[in-house]
Order: sequence, then structure tokens, then C-alpha cells
Amino acid sequence: MTPNQIFPIEWTAVADAFCQAWSSNRGSPDYDYLANLYAPDNDVIIYDTLPPLEGFLGFTQLRGEIYPGLERIAVERTGDVVAREMAGGHVVVTCYPFRLEYAFADGRKMSIDARISEVWERKSDGYRIVHEHPSTVYDMG
Repeated sequence: MTPNQIFPIEWTAVADAFCQAWSSNRGSPDYDYLANLYAPDNDVIIYDTLPPLEGFLGFTQLRGEIYPGLERIAVERTGDVVAREMAGGHVVVTCYPFRLEYAFADGRKMSIDARISEVWERKSDGYRIVHEHPSTVYDMG
């Protein structure tokens, strides 16, 4: 379910669909579905739980460069979704805790517990993510 298909928006269902789209046993999330959630603006910066820490400039860059050697990713919401409307409903901020599990072709595996904050802006065709930022701590060594 996307925030472009329903109104009023059930943000918990949106978060669950978002997590499911990122989850994959084939190394590649459902990028076509996810691309529909992110604003197409080139100035949108997307931060992630793994490097590069400076983030990605838009979804196109993220899609092309994220997670080389990824074989599996599982993303699961682990707590309630909090959604706060601002600017008369033109902006919505959502946040929730989630767990990520990664497996790479070189045998590395990683689990991360994090909290994600997303800023959604209402565009002519629905809400789109204009900023995304997970908060997490992991060993960079």
C-alpha cells in the first residue's frame, strides 16, 4: 500500500509495505515499488544505516549504488508508527523502530536495530518521501 493509493492515509500500513518492499531474498529490494515512494527531486538526500554516511542524492543514486554484493535483506517494523501532520497536512513526519538483517556474497551478515524518520510531502499525485534518516549505532571497524 502506498500513500498515493489511499486517503486518509493509514501510515502503519504504509510503513509495513515500505519494509516489505525493502526485504528480499534475491539481493535486490523491490526498487520499482520504492521509487514510487520517493520524491523525484534531485536535492532529496536519503541517509541509510550503512555507508556512505553522507547519504545518497535522490533515489536513482541510491538504487544504483546501495549494498554491493547483497544477497539478502530483511526489514521489519518492531514498534508503533508515529505520524505527525504539519503545514495543514502538506507535510507528514513518520517514525518507527525497525530491525534490518543483511547477508552479503562474501559471507558477512549483519543485524541492526534502528529507528527511521521520514518526511513526506504532499505532491499533486500523493505523498512522497523528501527526507529519510535512520538513527542507529554500529561498529564501522
